Amino acid sequence: MPEEPRKHITEAVGGRFVAPLSHEERAEHERVRTLLRAVMSAYNGLIGTAIDESRRAELEAELAVHTERFRRVVGLSAEERAEVLRTYPDLLARLRADLGE
Repeated sequence: MPEEPRKHITEAVGGRFVAPLSHEERAEHERVRTLLRAVMSAYNGLIGTAIDESRRAELEAELAVHTERFRRVVGLSAEERAEVLRTYPDLLARLRADLGE
């Protein structure tokens, strides 16, 4: 019986090989995660201080959007990561100003 050619373990179990991230890609992913966490934390702080129920509901809805994005952070496309890196610093600054930080 001839020997079968060896396969990468991922291919052997039916998946596809994905190359490891470069140092720059890992750093970008970490910056995205950090910004998402900071924005979620700021929203949680605002929710905790909101007196008006409608305002609290708005903040909770916004938090849900960012929480969902955080849950799928590993699968974010390059465009989505670029959007986070471009827009979240300003969003975070506004939220911190609302918190009085």
